[in-house]
Amino acid sequence: MQIDPWGKSQYQDYGRLRAEFGIEEFTPQEWQAFDQPHMLLRRGVVFGHRDFQRIRDAVRRHDPWAVMTGLMPSGNMHFGHKMLMDQCIAHQESGADVHIAVADFEVVAARGFTLDKAREIALDQYVANHLALGLDPNKAEVYFQTTRHRVKDLADQFATKIKFGQMQSMYGFGPETSIAHVNAPIVQAADILHVQRDEFGGPRPVLVPVGVDQDPHIRLTRDIAQQWRRYNLLQAKDGVWILAVKGEEKQRWLDVAESALEELGMGTRTGRKRNDKHGQIVLGKQCSNRDIRALDLALARAEAKKGELGLLRPSASFHRFMTGLTGDKMSSSDPDSSIFLTDEPAAAKKKLMRSVTGGKATREEQERDGADPSKCPVYEMFLYHLAEDDNHLQQVHDECTGGERLCGGCKTEAAELLMDMLKQHQEKRDATEHLVAEIVRAD
Repeated sequence: MQIDPWGKSQYQDYGRLRAEFGIEEFTPQEWQAFDQPHMLLRRGVVFGHRDFQRIRDAVRRHDPWAVMTGLMPSGNMHFGHKMLMDQCIAHQESGADVHIAVADFEVVAARGFTLDKAREIALDQYVANHLALGLDPNKAEVYFQTTRHRVKDLADQFATKIKFGQMQSMYGFGPETSIAHVNAPIVQAADILHVQRDEFGGPRPVLVPVGVDQDPHIRLTRDIAQQWRRYNLLQAKDGVWILAVKGEEKQRWLDVAESALEELGMGTRTGRKRNDKHGQIVLGKQCSNRDIRALDLALARAEAKKGELGLLRPSASFHRFMTGLTGDKMSSSDPDSSIFLTDEPAAAKKKLMRSVTGGKATREEQERDGADPSKCPVYEMFLYHLAEDDNHLQQVHDECTGGERLCGGCKTEAAELLMDMLKQHQEKRDATEHLVAEIVRAD
């Protein structure tokens, strides 16, 4: 199984994806950290994560944390994109500040767009819709990759430790790949990590909500963050090892680590042993996983105070893709597969009424055997967007599988809800469009 961040693959076997790429299952233990978990979290639409425990810790302690996401300004914003922004807004309401990178560098490098065209699409199709969906401009920012010089500078710094072979094995780049395309994931890593710099509040947990096709970028970014750390934390049979990785300055960094341990109250209860010769401190088995995460954050902050980057590896959550109305992946480049947030409500209804479904070939078969909502784009519209009440969604599901609900009536109900949603959204867009200039930040 391969994951291509620039492809059009439609992934279905999410259990296999988790197993092959080491993605953890997103369980109730994760989403119950929130006082009012969003329906995308409750319903398993967010199916996996990397290191979400850091976010859970921050939410429960009311500590600072951030959400970092991006948009590719290559086409109109559709309901698959809406799903991601709904999650970001829910996290904003739970205390996160939100940062949105417009990937204009990447759309020029990988798609051949002009910068002017990318900017026009980003502002009109995405930022205006984000605000209408409820994004609070007081706790969010939007910026363009090509104008945020601190991101470009950080990407140049990261590139000094990255070999082409690493990029080739991770992304399948070949002789025909442009250098700009090779550089785009490094710029994206700088996007994700730069919000831990001093001007944003320093090292802290950062969540990147993405589709699973973006996991190569997440893995690369996590690797880069650790490459620039001055400590490695290792769990071994005899406890937790803190390894200072600063050559001749190991003793100095061990002193810094011991100070961090004292501040955390982990000075004596962990039975620590220090070895200056090998640049290590060994903590006893009394350390919980939460202790280790707290220690990693404290060490990152200590590094930053000493002038180092001190970057925590970012966390990620992975959501399922929305199936397009044609049965393939929902895509901006295929208007028949997608419902756009700027579609006229009547036009959106026509699209939805033409959608494929998980129904049977005849009415008799469906009434006898039921239909299959897991293969139905119309049911996904209820699941992801139209049925805010879980009991309503369960009713749709049970009537579908039980043969009581036929596809024509189901489409009609969904279409009416969709038209009402679009009408309200577009009215909100008119009312919030003046905030676009306010939320877009220069460097």
